[in-house]
Amino acid sequence: MQNTLRYQHGVAAVESAIVAPLFILLLLVILDGSRMIYAYSAISHAAREGVRYAVVRGSEAGQDYRRINDSPATASQIESHVLQRSQPLDSITVTTTWSLDSQQQITKDPGQVVTVEVSHDFVSVTPFLPSVTLSSISSTVIYY
Repeated sequence: MQNTLRYQHGVAAVESAIVAPLFILLLLVILDGSRMIYAYSAISHAAREGVRYAVVRGSEAGQDYRRINDSPATASQIESHVLQRSQPLDSITVTTTWSLDSQQQITKDPGQVVTVEVSHDFVSVTPFLPSVTLSSISSTVIYY
């Protein structure tokens, strides 16, 4: 019995040396997963906000006396609005498209569809996980 106890010295240190890196890696993966969910939620919200901004600023914006300073939204105005709404994230790409009318022109008239796509390059802090491009698309019909 004394021989078996002698071989047990240092076993806990060896087990800890094996388990600790795996545990730390698991924590990093959980951290990255949480960060990725947050980033996707932020860009989804930003895409919805961009579409909302564009929907109420169609071709008839500014014609209503209650909306004096409004004008039809441009892609750069929508991009600026989206970037303000996705503030904690960097490397955001915003693409805005409008549907074409019967003459194949973008008129931004009520009834046409506006689409906003927001993309973000997510960089992982976990050493072995690759970078991922997250994107969210939101589209709806122009009201004004």
